[in-house]
Amino acid sequence: MILTRGLKLAEYVHAALVFALPVPILYAVTGLADPKGAGIFYMKCLLVAVPVIVTEQAQRHAKGFVAYLTICAALLACVGCVTGLLPWALDSQNHLEAYQLCYCVGMLAETLMLAVKRFRDRLREVQYQKGSDPFAGQETSFLNHPTPSLVWYFAAVYVFGIGFDSKELCDMAFFSAIVYLLISLVYTHCGTTQAYLKQNRRTQGIPKKRLYGISSMMLLMFLLLLFVGMLPAVFMSEYRQYTDVRDWFGDVGPVSYQYQSDGEFLGSAAGGADMLELFNDGEPTPEPSVFINTVFWVIGIACLLAFFYGIFQIVRQVLLDFRNNLDENGDVIEEIKDEESSFKEELVGLKRLRGMESEAEKIRRRYRRTIRRHRKDIPKPYETPLEIEDGAGLKGDEEMKLLHTKYEEVRYGKTQDSRG
Repeated sequence: MILTRGLKLAEYVHAALVFALPVPILYAVTGLADPKGAGIFYMKCLLVAVPVIVTEQAQRHAKGFVAYLTICAALLACVGCVTGLLPWALDSQNHLEAYQLCYCVGMLAETLMLAVKRFRDRLREVQYQKGSDPFAGQETSFLNHPTPSLVWYFAAVYVFGIGFDSKELCDMAFFSAIVYLLISLVYTHCGTTQAYLKQNRRTQGIPKKRLYGISSMMLLMFLLLLFVGMLPAVFMSEYRQYTDVRDWFGDVGPVSYQYQSDGEFLGSAAGGADMLELFNDGEPTPEPSVFINTVFWVIGIACLLAFFYGIFQIVRQVLLDFRNNLDENGDVIEEIKDEESSFKEELVGLKRLRGMESEAEKIRRRYRRTIRRHRKDIPKPYETPLEIEDGAGLKGDEEMKLLHTKYEEVRYGKTQDSRG
């Protein structure tokens, strides 16, 4: 139950992060800005989570088209009142600023898009339920499927912010990408593990806590390495170089330069200025701090050590395989144990088919099958039959008690055995 609710919450966050960026993109294109700051503005954009949740609940629980349409119309009215009518009423002059009007229109458009998308998903679900092909898989909606591959969307918005000289949009896209990547990785891990446990019958007897514990530890290590790799980008966010594509096609004046007699330049194209200063609007290039240099050095050394360690492990494994498979004369060494065990299994199976299996062999085979069916791990060599049965959860079972008594008789030779 907790896992299901956590996955549903991740779906809500996924849709909210995706639909929170169109309004900042509109602000970047029009050159508008919220006077209360980028942080408050982004929190206002994240209010799109309310339409995300309401439309999803309406899609699941609305009994008909009229009920769904009524809920969406009420949602649009509420969004319009909160984002447009309320600021207009609180203003002393009953006037909406351009940024307020843009925010209201953007939120209404996003709510309408969510309502239409949910309605299409509902129609697709109904068509799937009425479909004639029982083996056709149901298509998962984009709004309900966080995936790490969607990080390209935030990267595209980030590049868009750089191109339109919008630091606020770049910051929103960058930190949204970090949060989204972490949430999508956890969602993918939990969802695939849950689906694997449902589909694979061989793992149904494995404790879920053990499987989730091992896989979660590996995921945590990967997320830790990923977070360490993100740190340089976080600390270097103040050193971004912005441009404005709207100024690329304006009037460009001539750049003065001088030639020496031999045809070489006396200086750079901007009167001896550094090339980086041209990209920084003529200001000196900021020097990175000692901490950032230290972080880059540590990451570089760690990557170099990991590279050499990987090469060492590959060479070591190749040498071990060569030593285990070849003798001093170069002949291939073949394992005999697997063939002996397979020969014994074939012999037992042949005797079973021909009815030559003794009573003792039948009891041993039944005992082994019962233990394997209830216990997935291999019993230790020093465990007694009572400890093996206790580990399989069969302690106190009446049928197991009877089988245990027969197995003990066979074990200590009280039952006739064809093997002597």
